[in-house]
Amino acid sequence: MLSAPTALAAAYRSATSSGWGPSPEAGRSAAEGNARAALNQQAAAAGEVCSGVSATTRHLYTAPDGSAWIYEATASGDCVVPPPAPSAVAAGTR
Repeated sequence: MLSAPTALAAAYRSATSSGWGPSPEAGRSAAEGNARAALNQQAAAAGEVCSGVSATTRHLYTAPDGSAWIYEATASGDCVVPPPAPSAVAAGTR
């Protein structure tokens, strides 16, 4: 008899990283991308996948000549262990 998998509690995770670029937009984008990658690595190490991820950024530094914009970003989201694939569940019940 098959039964529905038990719902797992989500873990709220966050990761912070920095990034830079030649413009404010590029610096923010690099920092957010790095923070999201760090969050995904953290979740993957726990066997989780994250959803509803958001990122916040803050400006850290601008080079005196304006050639580099450095930002720090924090990515946060709910992360859970995904349920097994339906074929894996069915194979285990035979």
